[in-house]
Amino acid sequence: MGRKVVWAMALVVTAVVSAGLVGGQVGGFLWWGTREPIYIYGDDEFTYSNGVMSGSGTVADPYVIEGWNISPANADYGVYVDHTTSHFVIRDCVIGGARIAGVYFNSVENGRIEKVQIFGSDMAIYFLNARDNRIAESVISECRYGIVMAAMSQENVITGNSFLGNGLAAYDPEHWNTWYEGKSGNYWSDYQGADLNKDGVGDEPYYPLEDLRPLMTSPVALTEVAPAGPSYAGNLVAPDGSLVVTSQTPITLVATDPGSGLAEIKYSIDGGPWTTYTGAVLLKGDDGPRKVAYYGIDRLGNAEPKKTVSFLLDNHSPQTVMEIGDPKFADSRGTWITSATRITLRRTQESTYGRTQTYYRINDGGWLTYSTPFRITGEDGARVVSFYSRNASGVVEAIQTKIVMKDDAPPMSRGARAQAPGGVSVGVGTPAATTASAGSSPGGQSPTTAAAAASTSTMKPVTAVSPPPVSTSSTTSAPAGTSASTSTTAGSSLKGSATPQDAAAQAALAGAALGQTGGTGSTTPSSIQTESLVTPSVVIPSVTQPGSSTAVTDAAETPSSSK
Repeated sequence: MGRKVVWAMALVVTAVVSAGLVGGQVGGFLWWGTREPIYIYGDDEFTYSNGVMSGSGTVADPYVIEGWNISPANADYGVYVDHTTSHFVIRDCVIGGARIAGVYFNSVENGRIEKVQIFGSDMAIYFLNARDNRIAESVISECRYGIVMAAMSQENVITGNSFLGNGLAAYDPEHWNTWYEGKSGNYWSDYQGADLNKDGVGDEPYYPLEDLRPLMTSPVALTEVAPAGPSYAGNLVAPDGSLVVTSQTPITLVATDPGSGLAEIKYSIDGGPWTTYTGAVLLKGDDGPRKVAYYGIDRLGNAEPKKTVSFLLDNHSPQTVMEIGDPKFADSRGTWITSATRITLRRTQESTYGRTQTYYRINDGGWLTYSTPFRITGEDGARVVSFYSRNASGVVEAIQTKIVMKDDAPPMSRGARAQAPGGVSVGVGTPAATTASAGSSPGGQSPTTAAAAASTSTMKPVTAVSPPPVSTSSTTSAPAGTSASTSTTAGSSLKGSATPQDAAAQAALAGAALGQTGGTGSTTPSSIQTESLVTPSVVIPSVTQPGSSTAVTDAAETPSSSK
């Protein structure tokens, strides 16, 4: 008697997986999850890795590709089948966004497309030299071309489908294919005919394709399907086509036998002993590939052929942290670094199977494979560092981003004319007022002048900084008629500057205030009050502008997380 065992999966809420595997429902069938496009060339490529879930390729037991959501960005095709004669069926799949065709048959016979939803593609279905195929109970929606029959495609049957909002719903220039069966054709959203007898079929054919039984209502509804899969980023299907599971993913086996009935199901894990199935199977052990073989036995002892399903066990979704070396400085604005600062990406968790890779980029640059710590060069300013890791199973960590500020500019210093709080000024007094008397010396100058006259004179500030420098004060009395050598003495009283250059500058300023020009015979005041100063630098904060950057890798250093 005919019998079949099929496997089913369901995800439970755990720390790693927090969403059910089932993400949508098409025609009552719960689909497994997303996968990459399917390419099959020749009958030998109807394999599990190409999305085949069961079957042997015969009329009674066709290969079955079912339950997949195939909607990758920028892919040319969803399902591409080339030069096959085996019997197969594409069933309960969702295919969207293909740049050329959702389903492409090239020189294909004995294929069936059933309960499939194709949307948003340039062409929904393209037949090239294809014959004896069938398209039924499917939805073709919002495509530039719905179904195209080209290059000797003939004797194909298209019935019971819904064509919704397409540019050109279908194209069959030679009319070598059948667009209705019995009393049922297809639903065309652009059909303009009437149904006067209310039998649900248009009174006039859909002339572009000779559909003599156009339906007045859509026989199949367009189903909105949410993404399926676990909560962490990545694809439920590994690169080799295996299904990715954890040790908390129950695997169930379901058998049907329309004859005497099912007696039992046997299964084996990785070539181990055959065990009678009593409940959900959990895969244990190290991360890596697993194979579950199974078969059913009916009450008469008839056993079906053994079948095998491939899994990839991954209990360690990748986790990565970014570590910033020295020099660095953190404040309320973020973390500041220089072009000498090394940035390390360290994986704190990764699968024990295969090689886990880490990727990073700076700002909107291209993704780079991480191998050793890197540095950020280029203009000063903010940088956005993004990174993530990917296990060999295809499980991908969610992208993380960190912002750092690069600052290679040294501080800049300059003098200040205004006095800052807490600063000390260096100034030179103006000449004191003189008073002539009967006993005055030649030249009419007073031999003595009160020191208070200098102390109340106007001061010319040189610089002002904080903290205060060490200062000294002195009062020098000069006899009347002092020669140019006296000016040298007045200038030398300014010694105490931090450097010889500072002392020279202050001496020059003092000389200018006294009316000295560097020559001889200048007249000097009778009293000078000065303050000498040790002056630290004035720090001017540097201003940075964001700009382009280059990641420089320290090739000699390998992170501890590298495997």
